[in-house]
Amino acid sequence: MKNVLIGILIAAAVLLVLLFLLCGFIFNQLVWRKTFRLPRFLSKIIAGGGIRNDTYEHDAAAALEHLKSLPLRRLTLTAPDGAQLIAHLLVPEKPNGKAVLACHGSRSTGLQEFRFTAPALYEKGYVVLMPDHRGCGESDGKYMGYGTHESTDSLLWVQYLETHFPDMPIFLLGVSLGGATVLMMSDRVKNTAVRGIIADCAYTSAWAEFSYQLHTSFHLPDFPLLHICDLYCRMFCGYSFRDASPIDAVRRANAPILFIHGADDLYVPYYMQGELYDACVTAKEKLTVPGAVHARSFYTAPDAYMAAMEQFIAKCLEDQP
Repeated sequence: MKNVLIGILIAAAVLLVLLFLLCGFIFNQLVWRKTFRLPRFLSKIIAGGGIRNDTYEHDAAAALEHLKSLPLRRLTLTAPDGAQLIAHLLVPEKPNGKAVLACHGSRSTGLQEFRFTAPALYEKGYVVLMPDHRGCGESDGKYMGYGTHESTDSLLWVQYLETHFPDMPIFLLGVSLGGATVLMMSDRVKNTAVRGIIADCAYTSAWAEFSYQLHTSFHLPDFPLLHICDLYCRMFCGYSFRDASPIDAVRRANAPILFIHGADDLYVPYYMQGELYDACVTAKEKLTVPGAVHARSFYTAPDAYMAAMEQFIAKCLEDQP
């Protein structure tokens, strides 16, 4: 009987160690800049994460080359903690008097995320500033914050625009994690030049997004996997997945918000647009793009996307005091 008990305890200890190792792997994939290679079959299992379209890949490569051919300025900004943050700036020959701060999604960069959108804005005369978030691209940082540190860093870029383009109204544009980032700025832009926010395929919170993927892709409950991953995040990164909560921010928002989402988005589910819209306490509008998967609403319907943005921007400027 004693040997059986010892065997059970050893087996339980081994399973516990394996559980924490598994959660360490998941945490690495979710947050850390340097990730372990993800097995191909897992990429296909993750809801909305295994989408590949050869036409899109070809168009995206061509669009990135076109964007890089435009007169980009590389900027460096030093955060209060000493981190070096990098951004790229596009200034048209004849600016229309409005600036867009464009925030990218997870594991992307400013140039990659806005390869289609930035040239279109540039052609219409917008000043476009595209930061690389901390932990991504050329900026310093070991991990992503899902809107926590990204929103704080992006307020520094707002100050940059206010300094170098005084009296120019600023509009925040974000996609996916970037959408969450600009929404988490929505309650902190009072007394700034920010006049409106466009959030594309944002999640309600990092916790809700990861919970959705666990349930939808792997048919697993939040406990214990998500709780252990969140423990790692609090230990190593200093924030909780629950802190990355755009839905809480829009309940205190003090800028108008346009919510954009692809109707076929399975990665950040479409229903989150409705939850964010309903929670928002300021002037608000929404655009749903039929047939658009995650982060491809502009690519799917560029004319409708741009028209909604420009109508929203015009209304924000008309309504300002």
